[in-house]
Amino acid sequence: MAEISGMNEVAEANRFLVVYPEQTRRANLMKCWRWFHPKHQMRDAGEPSILAAAASRVGATHNVDRERVYVAGISAGGAMAAILAATYPDVFAAVAVFAGTEFKAAAGLSEGLAAMKQGGPDPIVQGQLAFEAMGAGLLRKKRRSMPVIVFHGTADTRVNPVNADQAIAQWGKTNACLAGRNPGNGFALKEKVLEGKVPGGYAYKKHSFLEADAGLLMEKWVVEGLGHAWSGSPKPSKHGDPKGPNASAEIWRFFCEARSNSTASSSPPGSLHKN
Repeated sequence: MAEISGMNEVAEANRFLVVYPEQTRRANLMKCWRWFHPKHQMRDAGEPSILAAAASRVGATHNVDRERVYVAGISAGGAMAAILAATYPDVFAAVAVFAGTEFKAAAGLSEGLAAMKQGGPDPIVQGQLAFEAMGAGLLRKKRRSMPVIVFHGTADTRVNPVNADQAIAQWGKTNACLAGRNPGNGFALKEKVLEGKVPGGYAYKKHSFLEADAGLLMEKWVVEGLGHAWSGSPKPSKHGDPKGPNASAEIWRFFCEARSNSTASSSPPGSLHKN
């Protein structure tokens, strides 16, 4: 992940820390997070608890602003990032889902493979489930929104790009619930589309979703011709493609731009804890 994303360089330039948790082959032969299994889709259990604890431990041992802890991932990591945002909203302030899925897109391996090929369940239903999953975390830290940025390539044959649309729709519903409103009752997002092209590389469309009263809430980047690979990678590789926009830089820019919208109030002293 460090090699394909170039995130270390972005971190050095902007003075933030990056943590790269690694799955073991004992847990998964492909070293992927098990986002498709129900026991790894909830708080205080399975891989979400391990990953949230890793973030909390770094926050406890380094000079970290607890209001600016974010989660990002690609493929299985993107799907797990969505789960972490839903199950630990008291730890993570925003999420980046790259070639991933909506929250709880599957409830087993076969369903997971199907979701990768054709998308998951109704994103509105999953959006409600994600909001319900946030309950315990929201008791520790009130949050009015969960900013989300999604990246996907149109030539991705591993994870169907429809999953990007579903992720945005799911988080749109979840954010409507967080705001205490329904999509048809006062919660409306304005969409702006910007088209661009990397010199000598791929064209892309950037969809920005903005609240009238609070600014940027979500973004969706669709990169023409990009496969199942990190966009804007420092060098070409199996999972990295330099010909797309610099996803790492854009993800950090989004986190900084959207951060002021997400927290309703500060947590009381001592409410942050290791899981």
